[in-house]
Formats: sequence, C-alpha cells, structure tokens
Amino acid sequence: MAVRARLSPRARSQAVSSLELPVYAPSLLAERLWNLIPLSLSLLLVSFIFWGPFYAPVAFAVLSMAFFTYWFIRSYSVAIACVYGLWRMRRWERIDWRIRFAAWLPAHPATEAWDWPRHMVIIPNYKESETGLSRTLDSLAAQDNAAQLVVVMAMEAREPGSAEKATRLVNRYRPRFAKMFATFHPEGLPNETPGKGSNEAWGAREAYLYLIEDGHDDIGRYTVTSCDADAVFHPRHFRALNYLFLTARDRYRTFWQPTIFNSNNIWDIPAPLRIPDGLSGINRLSNLLLPGSVKFPTSCYSLSWQMLNEVDYWDEEVIPEDWHLFLKCSYTLGNRVHVESLFLPLGNDCVLTDGYWKTLRAHYAQSVRHAWGASDIPYAWRSALNRRSPLRWPRKLVLAISVTKVHVLWVAQWYIVTLGLLLPSKMAGSMGAPLPNWWTHRYPVPGPGWHPENLFHPSTWNNFDKTGVVESTMWINLPGVLIALCIFPLLTMIALELIQRGKRPAYVSRWTYVTGLLMWPLMAVITFFFASLPALSAQWKLASGRGLVYRVAEKGSRGVPSVAAIPTGHAVEADAIRVVGGQ
Repeated sequence: MAVRARLSPRARSQAVSSLELPVYAPSLLAERLWNLIPLSLSLLLVSFIFWGPFYAPVAFAVLSMAFFTYWFIRSYSVAIACVYGLWRMRRWERIDWRIRFAAWLPAHPATEAWDWPRHMVIIPNYKESETGLSRTLDSLAAQDNAAQLVVVMAMEAREPGSAEKATRLVNRYRPRFAKMFATFHPEGLPNETPGKGSNEAWGAREAYLYLIEDGHDDIGRYTVTSCDADAVFHPRHFRALNYLFLTARDRYRTFWQPTIFNSNNIWDIPAPLRIPDGLSGINRLSNLLLPGSVKFPTSCYSLSWQMLNEVDYWDEEVIPEDWHLFLKCSYTLGNRVHVESLFLPLGNDCVLTDGYWKTLRAHYAQSVRHAWGASDIPYAWRSALNRRSPLRWPRKLVLAISVTKVHVLWVAQWYIVTLGLLLPSKMAGSMGAPLPNWWTHRYPVPGPGWHPENLFHPSTWNNFDKTGVVESTMWINLPGVLIALCIFPLLTMIALELIQRGKRPAYVSRWTYVTGLLMWPLMAVITFFFASLPALSAQWKLASGRGLVYRVAEKGSRGVPSVAAIPTGHAVEADAIRVVGGQ
C-alpha cells in the first residue's frame, strides 16, 4: 500500500504558520549553548555544597535553610494532597457520569447530546507483545461508552510482522468500537527521532485524512487520548472524559490528566524498584492537587483534536513528547491552555525483563529517557523570549521556571538533602568554614549519631562516641530538624502507596512483600541510582551533543489478567479492515 501524504494542507493551523516557534536554536553553536543550561545549573547547585560554606557562608546558610524549609512544607503538602486525592478517586469511581450530565443539562440546554463526542485513542507501539496490547484493548472495550471510541493502532512499519499483528487485533476488537484501524509509521523520514511522539504524530495525521478529509466528520467533536501500549484504563474513564469534554468551559484549550500508577505488575519487579515506581504514582496524584503547582500532562492524557490540529501535532524530533506538547500548545495558543484532573486511576506497567539485574539496568535506561525532558528547558526559555507568542509574560516565566526547577532538582536535590546536611557541618567543625552559628549549632535528639568519615579508621570502630562510627546521641542542626520531621509525611506516603497498590496477589509470596518493606531504609541509595544519577546522565548527554536513542522498555507481568473478555461471535473478515498508511 502506498504511503499517503503526511499532512493535508487544510490540517495546518494558521497559528503555527504565523508563530513558527522553533524546537531548536537557529545555529548549531547556539543550540549547544542552550543545551548546556540544564547541566550547568545542576552542577552549580551540587558544587555549591562544597565551596559555598567557605566563600559565601551567609548566602549558603540562608539558601540552604530556604530549601529545607521548602522541602519541609512540600513534604507535608504532598502527604495531605495524597490523602485527599485518594478520597477523590474513590468518590469518582462511584459516580454515574451520564446521570450527572443529565442533571447538569437543564441549565445548559444548548449543549450537545451525550453521544455526540468521539474519543480517539492512539496506541503507539513497537515490538509490543500481542498479549500486552490485548490487555490495553480489553480495558478500552470494557468502557461503558466503548461505542464512542475510535481506536488507532499506531504501528511501526519497520517492525517485522506488524501488519499481521494489526490485522489480528483489528479483527478481534473492531466490533466493540465506533471505528478501529491501524497506521504504519515509515522508517527513515527526515528530521524525525524514532519514538512515541513521531509515531503518534503520523497516526493522528493519517487519522485526519481518513476520518476528517475523506470521512467528512466534525473534528470539533473529537478528543484524542495519547497512551502507552501497556495502559489499563478504569472502566469509567471515558464516561468521565465524555462528561468533562461536554461540560468544559473551554474544551478546545484543555488537557485532561488521569491519575497514573505504575501498578499493573509492581509485585513482579525487583524489590528496590518498587520504591521509585510506587512513589511515582503518589507524587503524580499530589501534583494534580497541590495549590500553586503547574500541572503538566504526563504519559497518558487527553486533549481536543481541534487543539492538537491547531499546533500541527507532536514534534517528531522530540523524545519527551508529553510535556513538550503542553508547552507547544501554551506558547502557541496562549493563556487559556491548561490541564484539568481526571481523578480515575490508570495503570501502567513497570519495566520488567527476564532477569533481576537486567531489569535493574532496563529501569535505569528508562529513567535516563524520562530525564531527557531536560531538553524542554532550552525550548521553554527560547519560546518565552519569542515576542510573537500570545502567552502573557507571567505565564511564560511560570512555565519556563517550572520546567527548569523540576529537572534541575531531579539531579541536585539528592545531593542537597544528603551531603548538604552532612558536609557543611563537618567543614565548619574541622575545616573552619565560617558558617553562621544558628546554622551549625547542633541539638541533641534521641537516636544513634552516625560518623561515616570514621569508617576509614578501623581503630575507632569500637568507640561509641564522636571518634567512632556510631555514638549514642544523635546531633542535628536546624536544617536537620526540618529533614527529620519529614519522616512523618514520608511514612504517610508509604502507607498510601501500599493501600493504593491493593492486596497482595496469591502468586506473590509473603517474603516478596517483606523484602519490599525492607528496602525502604535504603531509599536514599535507591533514589540516587534510579533518579539523580540517570538525570545527571541525561543532562550530560544533552550538553555534550551525544543525543539519546529511544529504546522501548521491556515490560510484562506474571499475574495481570485481561480486563474483559471480548465476544467472539462478531468476527470481521481480514479484507474488510481499514488499514491506512503503511506497507
């Protein structure tokens, strides 16, 4: 089958053609300089721990105290937000959204009917197992309003057997949806980076040709949901989205973000990985509720097809497509672009391969890819400086600063919370760092005091005082008090994560559960290797111009069954399948 034109002229937006906000800087040198920003800021913060107590002691004390105060406030805010967020999720799971719409409708008689919207779900995939894709499709087929869904299997043409796999899936599932078809993203297109963004951009444009250009459908009634190939949707997800789309004050400038948890196979992964994967969902939930925080769409999200079309879809050369699309929409279309929460859980898979250490390495590689979002820092600041952008200056700065803060602290906060407490006190005591007394003054508190520097002197190991490794009394300074108090919200978040994870499956041993709990004292070590270090690696690659190769993370599960069985009495002949794009 011949490859069709990538984009209809009528699909291009006037806003995009007039603004032409660049992804990259005008020259190679300028691009390299812009890409130095994330690493430079991260290294500046980390190195400040070593030279700040000597050369800027007052500034160091004030700034570090400000950070630890921020950390203290944020820890308790996140814990409170998580409690409230889980309560809201449970409440949303009980809502009949069609009944709620019927109650809302009398006051808004001009609103379209309940069945008017169509929800297009794009599932970009490459070398995903048919079983795994079936699980995602099962969760879509189990939706109460599955007849309103249009499912696009965004295949990669370079994958051997992709056409046959798509044919089998479309044969099986098409009767459950309004429409279902496959697209095939060609290999080697110019100015593209292979990955999720380039694949779903191709799929959305092919869908435009098929549904809008040829089918003469109304683009204004469509939402587009970008999801991962392992996503498992809540049975009421698209009913809730249908309600939110119909009742939104500004439906064509809104992203809808569900609460995503890496929960599908969390019991199957190595115990150390259950800490970052488990807490990631809790943190995502809290970010949807924290006052003053900037909401970004992440991983699986929905928006109107009209807005997506206005900005000319995802940028094919960008790997972190979710945040980038939100920034692109905001800087291109103005202040009205925003994110609304959809408080229903959506399950994703954790990285899982066929070996313990192989899984750890694969998770590290995935963390590097996620941290590649630091490439959005130069884009955000360049777009903020573009005077043709309709976005107001306060919002420009808020977005650029938010993106910068997240990715810089991704690297630096581990060093600040650990070394930033220990080293300056040691420097002041033994190296004469002139830190203010209110910062260095130590308060005795119950518990063992640790002196890891004495590990290098075996003769002192048996001393239970300041000259040994451990002494009977723990001494902490004022920032240390704030960090110590953060243990309570941390324990709250751990409890909430275990509650959200649900009951231990029958195939999981009690020992597996216990080993997961025993990992929590090693949280500092685990977060270094699976958060801070991969983020530093990503920023180093970005600054050095080495780039990043998009590698699909291996995922799977021993114990997650299909969500719903699909009736077999509605088979579709293979030659009746509408497969656009491809081979």
